[in-house]
Amino acid sequence: MGRTQRQLVRLALGSAVTAGFLWLFLREVDLPAAWSEIIALPFWALAGSLGLVLVNVAVMALRWRYLLEGAGYPVPLRSLFSTISVGRGANNVLPARGGDLIRIESMREVASVPAFVTAATLFGERVLDGVVFSIFILTGALLIGQGGAMLLTGIALAAGSGLGLSLLVLAAGHPDAASRFAARASRRLPVRWHERIVRASAHFTEGLGAFAHTRRLALCLAGSAVMWLADVAMFALVGRAFGLGLDAGAYFLLEGIGNLVLAVPATAAGFGSFDYLTLVAARGVDIPEHAATAYVLTMHALVVLPITILGAALVRPALPRVFRRGPAAEKGG
Repeated sequence: MGRTQRQLVRLALGSAVTAGFLWLFLREVDLPAAWSEIIALPFWALAGSLGLVLVNVAVMALRWRYLLEGAGYPVPLRSLFSTISVGRGANNVLPARGGDLIRIESMREVASVPAFVTAATLFGERVLDGVVFSIFILTGALLIGQGGAMLLTGIALAAGSGLGLSLLVLAAGHPDAASRFAARASRRLPVRWHERIVRASAHFTEGLGAFAHTRRLALCLAGSAVMWLADVAMFALVGRAFGLGLDAGAYFLLEGIGNLVLAVPATAAGFGSFDYLTLVAARGVDIPEHAATAYVLTMHALVVLPITILGAALVRPALPRVFRRGPAAEKGG
C-alpha cells in the first residue's frame, strides 16, 4: 500500500469515527436548549478560561524546553510557545495529529533540531501526559466513588503509561544498546534504509535525553501536572458558572477523559468523539441532563477554539522559512 493510499485509509477511518460519534451525540441531545444556556454564560467564566488556556500553553512550552535541553538543544521559550500554539491549532484542523508534523518542521527551521530528535520529545510528551491523565482519572473516580468503566480506564492507562515511561527511561539511560538493537533489527534491509534507520534511531534516543536525568524528568512531570491542572481549573470554573455544584473529583475525571479523547490521533479536534464520550462521563458524575450538553459543548469550544486562533496568529514566527520562501519565489517568478 502506497503512502497516498495509507493517507486515504486514515482519512476514511477518521471520518467514519467522527460520523459515528456525532450520530451518537446528536441523537441524545437538545441543541437549541443547550445553546440558550451557553449564551447566558457569564463573561468572567470565559475570561478566566482564556487565561487558563494561556497558562496551559506557557507551561507546556516550558516543559518542552526541559525536554529539548535534555537532548542538547536549547531553544528560546518564545519560539517554543509559538510552535506549540501552531501545532496544537493545526491538530484541531488536521486529522491524525497532523500538527505534530508542523512542530517537527518548525523546530528544524527555527533551531535546526533533527526531525527524529523532535519526534522523540513529542513522544515523551504523550507518555508524560498519559501518566498525568491516568492519575487524574483514578483520583476523580476514587474521590466520587465512580467504579466500572471509568476506574478501569484509569487503571489501564496507568499501566500503559507507566510501562511507556519505564521504557523511555531505559532507552535514554542506555543509548548505545538502543542503537545496537536498531542496527541488528535492520541489518537485512538495503544499505540506504539500514543507514537511515540507524541514524533515525540515534536521533530518537538523543531526543529522550531528559529521561536519563532524574531532576530533569521530575521537572517535566511537574510541568505536565501543572499544565493539566490549569485545565482542571477551567473545567471547574465553567462548571461553577453553570451552577453544577460538583465535587473536585468530578472535574479531575472529566478533564482526564476529555483530554485523553483529544490525544487519540483519529479525528480533527475530537469532533464527535470528545462530545459523546465527555457527555457519557458528565452523566456519570450526575450533571443534570439539561446542563450536560451545554457544559460539554462549551468545554469543547474552549479547548479547541482559543488555541486554534492563537496558532493561526503565530504561524509566521513558528515557520519563518515558509514566509521567507514566498517573497523570494515571487521575485524569482
